[in-house]
Amino acid sequence: MLTSLYHVQIPVRDVDAAVAWYEEYLGFTTAAPPDGRHAFLRSEDGPFLMLWQTDDAGRANFTVAGETFPVLLYRTTRIHELHDRLASSGVRITTYQDDGHHWVLKFLDPEGNMWGALQDN
Repeated sequence: MLTSLYHVQIPVRDVDAAVAWYEEYLGFTTAAPPDGRHAFLRSEDGPFLMLWQTDDAGRANFTVAGETFPVLLYRTTRIHELHDRLASSGVRITTYQDDGHHWVLKFLDPEGNMWGALQDN
């Protein structure tokens, strides 16, 4: 039976540029250096993020009743700092609000993948 989530995979057009962005803005570290096709990134606490370089890059998000949701949702204890850093760098923020239980931040990476971050109230 399944015991834990090992890694998530997302498509990117330029694996080297994606690695640099995720390290700089989201705090990932390189677990296995890019080899031109893929790279493994590590977060502080959670599954690995595997980036696959492809010309057929889709998007890691979906829509329900006209609202777009991220496939990737991470916890943070520094959501306001993350928001300020992303916003000041021109990253497209789609949601930044207190929903009564959490602070919620949704944003797009350079590939157009929607990410979510939550911070408990």
